Amino acid sequence: MTMPFKIPFIIECMYPLTSINVNHAVSTASPELATIHVGSSNFHDVVQLLADECLLHCYKGIYYNIPVQVKHRQLLFYVICGSHIGVMVGWENALNCVLGIANPNYREVESIALGEQVVREAIDQGRIEMVELWALS
Repeated sequence: MTMPFKIPFIIECMYPLTSINVNHAVSTASPELATIHVGSSNFHDVVQLLADECLLHCYKGIYYNIPVQVKHRQLLFYVICGSHIGVMVGWENALNCVLGIANPNYREVESIALGEQVVREAIDQGRIEMVELWALS
């Protein structure tokens, strides 16, 4: 008798990314966008840094995430040591950035602007630590 098997569910992007816009300005200022296209030497690396429902920002060559939208009463967290860096919406998203990391650095914050300020100060002080997911296994 043969046992039935199931093919694992794999999420695939319905619309593959061909470019990513990166903002070099703080989130409270007018955007200073640069576009990284597929085929660029750093496109693959940048795609891995982008968190769900976030815009990628860059400061002094360090990429970090800022949420696209925050709903009323949603918690915000900054993450400066994790698999993704930046400001995250909700505990679940922040937890996904720090899960399995030995000494994660994250805290709840009152606003995106305050969280981004902490992230940029950490960049200035060399305290950002990006832990690659493959390094956790």
